[in-house]
Amino acid sequence: MRIISGNRRGLKLKAPKGLDTRPTTDKVKESVFNILGQNFLDAKVLDIFCGSGANGIEFLSRGAKIAYFLDNSDDAVKIVRENLQKAKYSDFGVILHGNIGQLKELNESFDYIYIDPPFDRKDLYRKSMKIIKDFNLLKKEGLVVVEYATDTGIPSFEGFKEIKNRKYGSSSISIWGWDK
Repeated sequence: MRIISGNRRGLKLKAPKGLDTRPTTDKVKESVFNILGQNFLDAKVLDIFCGSGANGIEFLSRGAKIAYFLDNSDDAVKIVRENLQKAKYSDFGVILHGNIGQLKELNESFDYIYIDPPFDRKDLYRKSMKIIKDFNLLKKEGLVVVEYATDTGIPSFEGFKEIKNRKYGSSSISIWGWDK
């Protein structure tokens, strides 16, 4: 697993051991950033169910001002901290150790939110999008990237409209914005 572009391009990152974390493949990550664009100057990013933190660190490498990382795994939080240090982004990362309910207390809004929960936990997709909507965590022109298992799909989310959807083997991505 590596950073694919930006000022930390090629940097190899650690991933938590075991089967609890499923890193986003380089192919999927590259596609996401081809869809979103290449310039994230001054963007605020939230990486929910962050695992290794690779998606949020990718945003930082491409110019994001700050990235928040949320995971409830002790091992994942430790790895995110190590990866931020290795990438020299410790001052640009905020690590939140806990569940998605913590998002209610953020009092922040983000340009980009990346959601990548365990594929078999449909409830976490719905809860995450409900919290984003109810607590206005996404800026007016912001985008939510949702990674999910191709064979199971994802539901629609009240208050949001799907902008793009791409399939990459067993993983798919869906990009959502506010339904204005």
